Amino acid sequence: MVKSIYTYGTVVLLLWLSLMSCTKNFEKINTDPTAAPVVAPGILLTRGLLYVSGGEFEAWRANLIYCGPMIQHLSSTSLTYVGDKYLYNDGYSGAAFNSFYPNGVKILATLIDQTKTDPAQANFNAMARIARVIMLQRLTDLYGNVPYVAAGKGFIDQNFTPAYDAQDAIYAGFAAELQDAATQLDATKPTPGNSDISGYAGSPTQWKKLAYSLLLRVGLRLSKKSDPSLGRSWVQKALAGGVFTANTDAFYIQHASGDYDNPNSHVIGVYPGSRAETGKDNMGIKLSKFFVDLLKTKADPRLRIISELPKADSTPGGSDDPALQKGLPSGFDNTSDPVFGIGSTGDANLAHYSQPKQVIAQPNSPNIFITYSEVQLMLAEAAARGWIAGSPATYFTTGVKSGIWQWTLYSSSIVYDDAAASTYATAQAAALAGPLAAQLEAINTQYYITTFLNEYEAYANWRRSGFPVLKPVNYKNNETNGQIPRRLRYPRNDYDVNRTNVEAANAAQGPDVFMTPVWWDKP
Repeated sequence: MVKSIYTYGTVVLLLWLSLMSCTKNFEKINTDPTAAPVVAPGILLTRGLLYVSGGEFEAWRANLIYCGPMIQHLSSTSLTYVGDKYLYNDGYSGAAFNSFYPNGVKILATLIDQTKTDPAQANFNAMARIARVIMLQRLTDLYGNVPYVAAGKGFIDQNFTPAYDAQDAIYAGFAAELQDAATQLDATKPTPGNSDISGYAGSPTQWKKLAYSLLLRVGLRLSKKSDPSLGRSWVQKALAGGVFTANTDAFYIQHASGDYDNPNSHVIGVYPGSRAETGKDNMGIKLSKFFVDLLKTKADPRLRIISELPKADSTPGGSDDPALQKGLPSGFDNTSDPVFGIGSTGDANLAHYSQPKQVIAQPNSPNIFITYSEVQLMLAEAAARGWIAGSPATYFTTGVKSGIWQWTLYSSSIVYDDAAASTYATAQAAALAGPLAAQLEAINTQYYITTFLNEYEAYANWRRSGFPVLKPVNYKNNETNGQIPRRLRYPRNDYDVNRTNVEAANAAQGPDVFMTPVWWDKP
């Protein structure tokens, strides 16, 4: 009897200890390790917007090594800066793809998923959807067919090999997403406040203007198609919905010194801790000869704002005198090659070439994505094409003036002179009295100028419009037979992990080479 009681007690004790052990780890044991954790929406929005702005990794490689030099805003003698020589480097070409998807796209997809069924978080949901369009439009404009429907959802639905969607479907998705998000925004519901690190500070009204301004950009991107009626309808819907109406509507991410430096500034700035690429005498990144000469020819007041000579011969210590600015020819290297080499010019010191002015390359500089200037210039083109009513010249003049004003966002030391801006804009508007081709050239040349530093957009609009007319280079062993690339190539690592879908994209779109145009780039 005693033995049986002892045995029973032992069993009970062991069972109790087992239950205690299970209870101790109950939450861990009963938590699905594949489920996305619930993080406060404000935290996700802040982090997502930081990744929309991006980091030094892709800003340097995609924005400043490829896009900017390819369209001759920038140039360099370094073979690191392969964009002005049309050379291929997988690490640089695939940088935006490899950075945007696992970071910003994923975070915003998580925020969208967490808030989609909660009416109280409608503003967080809508803002995340709009921000996600900004990132994905950059991606599809760079590469063509890319993951869209399943983008960033690997942790949500465990699909780690997403299909590459066709660009026409992606653009239709953008148009629907932006209109739906604009309708969803509601000033009577909770707003992100300071969690929104853009200049909007969580204002649903401003985000709604942003959605429709982005829809305008999406619609106009289709102007090159043989049947642009779909794009025209989106442009008209954007205007009816309410696009930017003032300089202060510009959408930008406000940066802070330290860990969250402006990613472009971190590359071209020369402040402590930056890469200081513009400050290198031998292979630094400079303003291109084409760009400087264009601004000089037009007597554009922005030349003094954005350009400086760090060691001008005539002005020791540097100068922003427009007459002294000197752009570096595209396609040069640092040898004495008689065709391409700097040595053949008799000026081997790159410090004598213009660089981006340092007042616009500070760690706390804003990163600008779309401005009132761009919106007005797009409306000028839409009006010139007969897509909307209104005077192309009026839109154009306002857009040019705004394109000068927008640099005041960078520093209080940059002062806007309305009289000088008006004189310049009026002079440039003379082309708007000419034939459509002359109007489109004038409008898109100004768009090219106003999107300096937003090289993703400048490169996309140059491919769409063909303006300004650039003279390609034919650097030795280039990838394009001396033609400016029409896209970037997919990263090689995606062939390793998602080969079936990458190859399906190539079969649908064309070979994975620089000269395969994306869908909207084809008539």
